[in-house]
Amino acid sequence: MTHTLTLELQRRGYQVYYLIYECSITVKHVYDYPAPLTYLPSKDCTSKENIRFYHQYLQDHKIDVVINQSGNFSDSELWLNTGDPSIKVISVLHSSPWVAYKHLWSSDVLPLRSELFIEKLKRIARIMLYPRIKRTFKKQRIHHFQKTLPITDIACMLSPNYYDELDEICPGYRHKYRAIANPNSFTEEELCRTAQEKKKVILFVGLFGPPKREDRLVKLWTKLGPLYPDWTLIMVGKGSPKREAYLHYLARKIPNIQFAGFQSPLPYFQQARIFCVTSNYEGWPMVLTEAMQCGTVPIAFNSFAAVTDIIHDGIDGTLVKPFDMKRYECQLRTLMENPEKLQAMSNQCRENVKRFSVERITDQWEALFRELATSN
Repeated sequence: MTHTLTLELQRRGYQVYYLIYECSITVKHVYDYPAPLTYLPSKDCTSKENIRFYHQYLQDHKIDVVINQSGNFSDSELWLNTGDPSIKVISVLHSSPWVAYKHLWSSDVLPLRSELFIEKLKRIARIMLYPRIKRTFKKQRIHHFQKTLPITDIACMLSPNYYDELDEICPGYRHKYRAIANPNSFTEEELCRTAQEKKKVILFVGLFGPPKREDRLVKLWTKLGPLYPDWTLIMVGKGSPKREAYLHYLARKIPNIQFAGFQSPLPYFQQARIFCVTSNYEGWPMVLTEAMQCGTVPIAFNSFAAVTDIIHDGIDGTLVKPFDMKRYECQLRTLMENPEKLQAMSNQCRENVKRFSVERITDQWEALFRELATSN
């Protein structure tokens, strides 16, 4: 998303810089970054060394606006400390404000993570500790926003449907709320270049493990796979070695399932007819709009606020009550068994997802920049 927006902002004449705090989710790797990239000198996020470096960096590059992509997380403490009140900060929440809080039971506590006996003992411990885990998590969410909302200029969410959630956690800051969706990932040129004939393929794309809960789909396919031998389920993604071993164990007797590993998802989106999301929660899953750009009809749980912004139930996708696997199975069967309906929904996917074009989304970002420039 950052890459896509950067390219469009640069095309419109903006200077963009990437400054990154090195941690587990920002591992250094080779990538063709479209903007100059710098890592902070210390792995201790809020060290004096990092703060000094950050302040000097902002001055040297004459930064007007900081887009804090960690609005939901603790390193916001650094990015909000600009040392210069004239520099505006937009804190972006890339997931729901509550994150996993409302789905801890079904996401992190109850599910087995492997078939090992020790994991079953760990699950018993998690169940016994669940009330304490939930209380602690809630306190952390409240504390985070009590610290960050007073000192950020804008809290930018992915949908206005998240406003009420943030009010539940830390009320009194709605005047700072704005909502901008993520832009579509693929250009029309990419889509035309990679176009291919659709096959009887059901697709999953994502990081294996909570909160994606891809094991739900694998378990469902142990039942449906033998009934629909002309269909194939393809799982694109990866997880921990234990998680992958667990998934392979679940799928050990299914012939028509493939684990493709970590791959560019575009070729898979282009060939698949149905895309399955089984997550407990999301913010704005790019995979949904990516699938729709390719005419791949999505089915997802109505388990996060932004999903109704993306999917119009029964028109360009299917929404299922969380986490009704019997209903999910029924809706998946309906899509598989009705090719004309599936094709009509596929056509609607391609058309409706255009409202999230990078041009339209960047227009909203520019409007926000202008608003900040004229504010006191």
